[in-house]
Amino acid sequence: MIMTMRSLLYISAFILLSVITGGCKKDNVSPDADLFYEVSINGNDVTFTNQTTGAVSYKWDFGDGTSSTEESPVHTYPGKGKYVPTLYATTAEGKVTEGSTVLYIAKTSPVKLDDNTLSDWDGVTDYVITSGAGETYFKSAKFDYDATYVYVLLEVRSSKSNGDIYDFYMDTDNNATTGLLTGTFPDGGYDVLLEGAVLDNWFDAFNHSGAQNAFSFTPTNVTEFYNVGTVVEEGGTLKFEMRLTRSKLKNMAATQAFRIGIQATKGDWSATLGNMPDGNKPSILINFE
Repeated sequence: MIMTMRSLLYISAFILLSVITGGCKKDNVSPDADLFYEVSINGNDVTFTNQTTGAVSYKWDFGDGTSSTEESPVHTYPGKGKYVPTLYATTAEGKVTEGSTVLYIAKTSPVKLDDNTLSDWDGVTDYVITSGAGETYFKSAKFDYDATYVYVLLEVRSSKSNGDIYDFYMDTDNNATTGLLTGTFPDGGYDVLLEGAVLDNWFDAFNHSGAQNAFSFTPTNVTEFYNVGTVVEEGGTLKFEMRLTRSKLKNMAATQAFRIGIQATKGDWSATLGNMPDGNKPSILINFE
C-alpha cells in the first residue's frame, strides 16, 4: 500500500514485565521504553514524530544507509522504493527497545494545478509527443503521473471559446483483448472513454461493454475524477493542463501500464478536428513504476 501525506502509521512496543517472586523478596526489573511514533509522507520527505516514553536517547536507521539521533527527524529519501526504517530507544538503565515499519515512496510529479503557470511542466520529459506535419489541430502533448493522478498537458490550435469536445480513449488494463478496438488508435483495446468539453466543465466517464467491435459505452456516473488547472491562450494556440484521479477510473489504481489516444471534435459535433497521436498511429503507452 502506498502511503499518502495524510497517512499515519503508529508503531507501539508494549512493556513486558517479568516478576519473579521468592520466599521473602521480589527482584526489581527495569521497564523497556514504551515505543510510539507517527509517520507522515509528503513526496520523498518523511516526518517521524516520536512520542516514545521512558527513553533518554534515540537512534533512527532510515533503511537507506543513513541514520539520525534526533528525537523526531525529517528525512528525505533518495527516490521511489520500499524502505524499512527502525527506531532504537534507550532507557536510562541502558535497555534498548526497537520498532520498525515499512514505507513505500512513490514516484512524484513536479506538476501542480494550482500554481497559475505551466512552467512546472518543463521538468516532464518522459512522455512528450509532438504531432506530425499532417496534424492541423494538436501541436503537442505531455503526460506525467504519481501514485494518485495522471497529468495531461495539451497544446492545440484553437480557443477556449470554441468549446471543443475531447474524447480520451484509454486502455486502462493495457490489454488489447478487452475494450473497444478502433483503427484510429491501434494497439489498444479501449476500456474507458472520457468525453466532453472539458474546458466548459463537462467531462463524463464511460466503461466499454459488449463486443470489441461495438462502440458501446456505459455511463459510470463517477464524479470528481478530473480537475483542470492553468489555461493559456496566445497567438492562436491554446494550452491547458488537467489531471485524472486514478482511483476513480476502471483499473487505473492497480494497472502497471495504460494506453491513451485523444480525439478532438467541434463543439457542435459537426467535424473531427484532430488526433493525438496522429490518426492511425499506435496510442501512447505510459508505464507506471
